[in-house]
Amino acid sequence: MKAADLSSGNPSNTYYDDLAARYLNDTNTQVVGIAPNLIVPEATGSDTPDNEWDLAADGTDARGDDPFTAVGGATFGSTGPDAVNAPATATSFDGSTGFLESDHTAVNTLADYTVSAWVKLDSTDNPATAICEGTSQHQAFYIGYDRGNKGWMFQTTTTNDDNADFPTAEGDTNTGAVGTWTHLLVTYTAPVDGDADSGVMSIYQNGTLMGTATNLTPQYDSSMPLTVGGCINDPAATSPYNAFPGSVSDVQVYPYAMEAGDADAASVIVPTGWDNGMPEDEWKLGSNGTDTASLNPVTATGGATYGSDAPSGLSGSVAFDGSTGFLKSKQSAVNTLGDYTVSAWVKINSALGTTAVCQGTTQHQSFYLSYDKSSAAWMFQTTTTNDDNADFPTAEGDNNSGPVGTWTHLVATFRAPVPGGSTTGNMALYQNSTLIGTATNLSPQYDSSLPLTIGGCINSASATTPYLAFPGSVADVHVYPRTLSATEVSALR
Repeated sequence: MKAADLSSGNPSNTYYDDLAARYLNDTNTQVVGIAPNLIVPEATGSDTPDNEWDLAADGTDARGDDPFTAVGGATFGSTGPDAVNAPATATSFDGSTGFLESDHTAVNTLADYTVSAWVKLDSTDNPATAICEGTSQHQAFYIGYDRGNKGWMFQTTTTNDDNADFPTAEGDTNTGAVGTWTHLLVTYTAPVDGDADSGVMSIYQNGTLMGTATNLTPQYDSSMPLTVGGCINDPAATSPYNAFPGSVSDVQVYPYAMEAGDADAASVIVPTGWDNGMPEDEWKLGSNGTDTASLNPVTATGGATYGSDAPSGLSGSVAFDGSTGFLKSKQSAVNTLGDYTVSAWVKINSALGTTAVCQGTTQHQSFYLSYDKSSAAWMFQTTTTNDDNADFPTAEGDNNSGPVGTWTHLVATFRAPVPGGSTTGNMALYQNSTLIGTATNLSPQYDSSLPLTIGGCINSASATTPYLAFPGSVADVHVYPRTLSATEVSALR
């Protein structure tokens, strides 16, 4: 305060201006920018800034002020996700006594927030939660595995008593693969009076939005730590409930709700190791069955012959006799419950109802790229159930649009269903970069035990002869664990 600011013993307007300037000068030395128009204090204490725990060798955090302490059967240094954007190692949990507990709260669940992590679940025998932050009776939030739905979920609570509801954002049934590294990211936007789009929970799996929910009365207990590997309702607890039998790596928290464009597949690199995820892969088929990921080669059976005939720019292809010949991959190549794209160059020599590329279930095909004899057109078909009552959503071109004896480039894309998402579950087929047909499947099927096959279809991994055997040639089969855009499809050809 300056003497000149006083007028007849009372503060003047200048006084208040000087006081405000002094306040800003004193407080702005301890802030760090997180996102546009958002600043949070650097020191943690009672606030919850951006933070990260890679969990590779110990429980230290990037900020150095909220470390994890290991309790019970929690082991640092386990094998990690083998992903470009993740640590090479992780922390594993015994599913009984082991968990990690932060020094103090890490997420203010009354406000906007984002939490992300790599997780791998090894058993579904019991309820399992990877990450949580508690209240005295429930959990302000948790990220875990739903045994009933067989998928990952993001759950919150509406009250801290016996009358609580538990809003849950999760994907469709069977979207959570066991023994597979998965990237999960959840976001929450705090309720705003009069804003119908607030209070929204979202969960992303490997960059794909899997589900949403709404909680307009979130709960928070500032005395509760963040825990990994199980949940607690008391900071002094020494054993968890919903203990996690598996591994967790690279936990990150943000004091804002990440935009969809920052949380989607462009931000998440799916693990490159086959045992650790469903990677992008490609089979050139120029002279052998090797794949670019060196994880899932195809083996030739029967009348399948590598040769030099190929589309312009490619070195070769596989010719099939339309009877006994086909290629079978070592294991599943496309998770048909999620987003995916399949592309291939195909040339059919006889206008028959046959299939160039497929991946089966025990009764049908999760998907196939085939030739429709009745319409003389290429088609992309899926199935809705694995029984006799199945429907077969089909995206295909106009009559007589599939030339015989001509190399044709096909690309099939699928956008996995999202509850409440009216534009999801979409199938699309492109022929020579032109969209020729669409369809919708809201209940896709998947059997992880069935391989990718080229030159025909099978319903058993041990099958030695195909059905819908393909009389023609196939080159350059490429699969992606995401839905390519029309622009990206055009760039493939």
